[in-house]
Amino acid sequence: MNPLLTLLQINDSVFPIGSFTHSYGLETYIHKGLVHNSATTKSYAQSMLRYNMYYNDAAFFAKAWQLCEGKFSKVKLLELDRLVSSYKSPYEIRQASKKLAIRFLKVVDGFGAARRCKSYLEAIQSGEAGGHYPIAFAMYAQSQGISYEDALSAFYYNTLNGIVTNCAKLVPISQMDGQQILFDLQGLIQELVNSQADMDEDMLGNCCVAQDLRCMQHEKLYTRIYIS
Repeated sequence: MNPLLTLLQINDSVFPIGSFTHSYGLETYIHKGLVHNSATTKSYAQSMLRYNMYYNDAAFFAKAWQLCEGKFSKVKLLELDRLVSSYKSPYEIRQASKKLAIRFLKVVDGFGAARRCKSYLEAIQSGEAGGHYPIAFAMYAQSQGISYEDALSAFYYNTLNGIVTNCAKLVPISQMDGQQILFDLQGLIQELVNSQADMDEDMLGNCCVAQDLRCMQHEKLYTRIYIS
């Protein structure tokens, strides 16, 4: 198989895992008027990538990738899974990560995914593991011969694209402004990818208090379009 085409497929916005149903607290920011135009959308996206994702999902991705580079250990996989669960305080975010992981692993299982991916799916379904999308994505991408830098870059971009797409619907911002944000933040993604492996281990799971609160408040919004 072609690693590039595989990466494009699993990172496509129409890949059927339901990622379009989640805003990860962004809907609360918009509801409160904190994100209300293109400038605040870009500022929010920058903060999310640099101060949240870098220390959380992208870091968990990197940990899972390292786990798969050597002799695979299910025990270590479950340890990482439990660690990630402990860092995801808001209920909706834990559930979003689990749902995306299950759907992702089910789809790629039909492509003849590596045994370790099926093992992770079975552990989630049995309750042995919580289930987390960054772990699942990294495990499958690594097994398909996709480079670490390309896979992590795509993972960051997918998050950014989700933010821009949600803001285009909810704020709204124009499609042109959305594309400009995606283009302008390429450099930030490259910077984060280049430094991910050197991230301070003590910063793993660094809590973004405001983001966690908005995620929790989302559960009580009077009207909601997104699940999280």
